[in-house]
Amino acid sequence: MRTSGLIVVLIVTALSAACQAPPPLPVPAADPPPFRATSTIRELMQSMVAPSAQGLWDSVGRISDAKGTRDLEPRTPEEWAAVRRHAISLMESTNLLLIPGRHVARDGEQTLKADDAVPGSELPPAEIEKRINATWAAWTAMAQNLHGTAGSMLDAIDKKDVARLESIGSDLDGVCESCHLAFWYPQPRAR
Repeated sequence: MRTSGLIVVLIVTALSAACQAPPPLPVPAADPPPFRATSTIRELMQSMVAPSAQGLWDSVGRISDAKGTRDLEPRTPEEWAAVRRHAISLMESTNLLLIPGRHVARDGEQTLKADDAVPGSELPPAEIEKRINATWAAWTAMAQNLHGTAGSMLDAIDKKDVARLESIGSDLDGVCESCHLAFWYPQPRAR
C-alpha cells in the first residue's frame, strides 16, 4: 500500500505542477530603430526642404524684365520630371523631420536668418527645439500639412496642371510661414 500511496502523491504533484502557469519568458529588448537621425532640422531645411520648395515656386509664374513679360511653366517632359523631383523631395523630407531625437542644430550653430523675419526675431536653436518637443503634436501636424501640400503639388504635376501648381504654390508659402511663426520667429504675445 505504501507504493500506491507514493504513486498517488507523485501523480498529484505532477498534475499540480502541470496546472501552474509556466514561468514568463524573458522579454527581448526592443530593437533599435532602423534609421539614424544624423542631420539636424536646420540641415534638412537647408539641403532639402528649402531647395525643393524653391524649385516648385520657380517652376511657374510670370516674370517681367528687359526681354518683356513671359509665363514660366514646365513644357518638356524633362522640365516636368525636374519639377516632380522637387515635389517628391519636399514630400519625403517631411518624414525626416518627424524622426524622434533629431536636433534643430549642432552645438554652437545659430539660427538661420530668414529673409522674411523681423531682424533679431529668430529664436536660438535650443529654444526652437524646446518648443518642438513641448508641442510635438503641433510639429507633427505641421509636417503632415507640408506633406499633404507637397502631395497636392505632385498631383498637379502629374496632371500637368500649371494653374493648380501655381495656386498650390501660394498654399505652400502659407504652410511654411505658419510653421516658422510657431517655431522659428513667433510673434510676441499681446499683453
